[in-house]
Amino acid sequence: MRCQRLLLVIIAGFIAGCSNNPVSQNDNSTDKPKFAVAKSEFASRVAVSPTDSRIATQAASNNEFAVKMYAQLVSGDEKDNNIFFSPFSIVSALGMAGAGAKGLTDEQIRAALEVSLPGDDFHAALNGIDQSIESHASSVENLQINNVNSIWAQKGEGFKLKIGYLDRLATHYDAGVNLLDFITEPEPSRIIINDWVSEQTKDRINDLIPAGGITSLTRVVLTNAIYFLADWKVKFDASKTEQKTFTRKDGSGVTVPMMTLEDINSEPGNALKLLYGRVDSVRILELPYCGDRLVMDFLLPDPGAFDYFESKLTKQAVEELVKSLDSVSLPPVRIPRFEFTSGSISLKDAFLALGMEVPFSSMEADFSGMSDTYLYIGDIVHKAFIKIDENGTEAAAATAVLMEATSVSAPKIFVADRPFVYLIRDTQTNTILFMGRVLDPSITE
Repeated sequence: MRCQRLLLVIIAGFIAGCSNNPVSQNDNSTDKPKFAVAKSEFASRVAVSPTDSRIATQAASNNEFAVKMYAQLVSGDEKDNNIFFSPFSIVSALGMAGAGAKGLTDEQIRAALEVSLPGDDFHAALNGIDQSIESHASSVENLQINNVNSIWAQKGEGFKLKIGYLDRLATHYDAGVNLLDFITEPEPSRIIINDWVSEQTKDRINDLIPAGGITSLTRVVLTNAIYFLADWKVKFDASKTEQKTFTRKDGSGVTVPMMTLEDINSEPGNALKLLYGRVDSVRILELPYCGDRLVMDFLLPDPGAFDYFESKLTKQAVEELVKSLDSVSLPPVRIPRFEFTSGSISLKDAFLALGMEVPFSSMEADFSGMSDTYLYIGDIVHKAFIKIDENGTEAAAATAVLMEATSVSAPKIFVADRPFVYLIRDTQTNTILFMGRVLDPSITE
C-alpha cells in the first residue's frame, strides 16, 4: 500500500540572474531557516555544440507545444482575457520532472510536450538551446537572457533523491542542490524560495508559491529560471507616442498609448531591414532586438478575422507567416505600449486535454527514476509578466509543477490597433520563447 504522502514542487520561470545556478546566501535571522549547498560529485554540465542537429528538432517540438498550449488557454478560463505565457519555461519544468519519469508516465509527458527526441537527447537539446542563447546574450550589450536551474531539497535522511537523477539534472540542467528544512519550517522555507524568485525576477513574479503550498510533507522544490530584457535594435521615439484608439474584438474602443516608428529605412546610416509579410488575412511584422538574433513577431489578422485566425493557429501557420517575411519600406509602424501580468493559471486541465493523464494519477504515475517514494503530479501552475515600451521588452515567467506522493499586398502602414498575437522568438534555433495575445492593451493584469 502507498501510505506516505509527499509534495514535490517544480518551478520554472523566466528569472533574472547573474550566473548559472545562483544560490542565495544563508540568512542568519531567526525567522528564516539556514540551508546548506551541494553539487553532484559525479557529473557536471555537458557542453552542446550550437550546430547539434538535436537543437533544431527540439525547437520544432517546443513550437508545436507552444501553439497547442495556446489553443488550450484560449479555449479555457482565459478565453476572454489577455494571455501571456512561456512555453519554454513549461517545457523546462516538465523536462526536469520527466528526467525522473519512467514507462507510460515518461511517454505521456513527452507526448504532451510534443517531444520526438529519444531518451536523454531531449534533455541534451534543451541544454543546447539554453547554451546557444546564453552565448549570444553574453556577447551583446543591452540584452539579458539568463537561464538558471536549481534544486531545493529536504535536509536529513528522511527523503533522498536518486544519485542518477541528480547526475542527470547536473549534466543537462546545470542544477545544484540547496537544503532546507521543509518538515519543521515549511512556511519560512516557502518565503525563502518566493523571495529568491522575486529577487531573481526583479520583483516581476511575486508570491509564486501560495500560502500553504509548502507543508511539512514537502520534500523537493526544483527551480528553472530565465529572465529576458532587451532593447529594440531601433527604439521608438517616445515623443511620438500618442493616445490612440484600440478596437476590441466586440467593436468597442479603448484609448491606449500607441508607439510610432517612422521612416526607419530612410535614416542615413541605418542598416535595419524591416521585415514584413502576409499570408491570406494575416500580416506579420518582425522587429529585431539588439544583436539581431532575438526578435518579436506581431501577427495581425485583418479586422473581424481574429477569431478565425486563432482557431486555425498551428505551428505550420506560424512557419508560413515567418517564411513570408521580406524586407520592405513600411513606415510608420504603430504598436501599443503595454504591460501585463497574468495570474497564476492552473495548466492541469490543459495537459489532461493534451493526453497527459498518467502523470496525474496517484495509482499509475511512475517517477521511480527520481525517488523511491511514489510520486504523481498534483497540479501545474504558471505565471508570467511582460512589458513593452519604446526602449524594448522585459519578460518573466514561472511554472510550478506540484507533485505529491501517496501509497495580401503590403500596405503603407502597420497599425496594431486591434487584437493580435505576438511571439518572442530566437531566430537561430527557431525557438518560441514567449507567446501571447493582446485583446485589450489597457488591461495590466
